[in-house]
Amino acid sequence: MSESPIDVRPKVLIADDDPIVALDLQGMVMRLGYDVVALVDNGPATLTAVRRFVPDIVLLDAVFSGGADGIAIAREIHATTDIPIVFCISSPDLSILTRAKEIAFSAYLLKPINPDSLATTLDTVLYKYKLEKRVQHAEEKFKQIAEKCEIMQFFLEERAAFKWEQTDSGDILFDSDIPIDSRTRTILQESVRSEIQALLQQNSGNSFESIRLVRLNQMGEVPVTGDTAYTLIAVRSASSGRIRGLLLPLQNSLA
Repeated sequence: MSESPIDVRPKVLIADDDPIVALDLQGMVMRLGYDVVALVDNGPATLTAVRRFVPDIVLLDAVFSGGADGIAIAREIHATTDIPIVFCISSPDLSILTRAKEIAFSAYLLKPINPDSLATTLDTVLYKYKLEKRVQHAEEKFKQIAEKCEIMQFFLEERAAFKWEQTDSGDILFDSDIPIDSRTRTILQESVRSEIQALLQQNSGNSFESIRLVRLNQMGEVPVTGDTAYTLIAVRSASSGRIRGLLLPLQNSLA
């Protein structure tokens, strides 16, 4: 496992009822650059340690003394979390291997455990776990963006909102066919420009997505008739740096 001075070492929980095996594993794991948060020797202690330390990975004996089932313990762990689990198996029992493969984010090692196999397995399991999490996050982000696009399209089609865009000179341009008078348009432009300046200061020039409430009478102007409050949706592109969005009146008088 590669390290850097700012890296936080992954936390490993070792659950094995053989103290010699557990201590040997602890030494190998620590030499690989991981932190061992606890050594436990039974199922209930394993579940307690998982809740207490929230490890990044669990090295779990497949069969404890007395017949306690490590795979059943793994299922209990995954009832509340998806922490990766590496089973430590004394013999290549087909039934154990088959059941172990049913556990998500898992792998197995045969005892006695080889340091090279341990290093490869830990790195691979953690890499796959983090990759899956990134994919899930990307899918959730895509769904959120798709929902936003659908909402924006609805407002535009229903004429319940209008588009705006900031020019290179900092001016705010609205759709040319917006049915509002020139005075209201000017006040809205100043309101949006003020909000954009605040967003740029908060985000240090980075891309952003924001939803804000804009009230015309907060600009020091005499309130206009009709709509005086709007929801401002502002988005800055990470690639082009362009800032654009929508204005949605809280009481629709644009239709």
